[in-house]
Amino acid sequence: MENKEIYKNAPEYCHYYFDLIETDDLLLELEKSKALTMNTFKLITPELENYSYEPGKWSTKEVIQHIIDGERVFSYRAFRFSRFDKTKLTGFEQTDYQKHMNSVELKLADLQEDYLAVRNSTISLFRNMTEKMLDFKGSANDQIFTPRTLGFSMVGHNLHHCNFIKEKYLKIE
Repeated sequence: MENKEIYKNAPEYCHYYFDLIETDDLLLELEKSKALTMNTFKLITPELENYSYEPGKWSTKEVIQHIIDGERVFSYRAFRFSRFDKTKLTGFEQTDYQKHMNSVELKLADLQEDYLAVRNSTISLFRNMTEKMLDFKGSANDQIFTPRTLGFSMVGHNLHHCNFIKEKYLKIE
């Protein structure tokens, strides 16, 4: 990513995600990561759906549910900030969310459908934002974000977990 301003308006933990992104075109990157994710889903065999590469680690479907949950939370934050909402938003604890996911009981096809619905909604949300909306600074989890940095965080988070699924679950390097 060429635009280093993005790094200034996001917590340091997001910088790793930004480093995974090729361009500064948020809508393009949301579409590209959607396609990559759908292609990754196609590689998951029924035997690997509930597979965990190590005891105590999330299953493949739990990782997918985590991608979806994270995008829902970050999209909500982006929506609030794009409306110039100055309310300080609370954080969310992914480990607590994971305990109540129920993804083991879900079909992979249902998770795919859910992912597409959430991602398409995210794309629609960002498509309709002005530059001013994209750059409004808000607070979530005691960190400063803009809708733009949240959008790129979603892309990078998605890429990170697709890479992780390929490496740890599908054994693709």
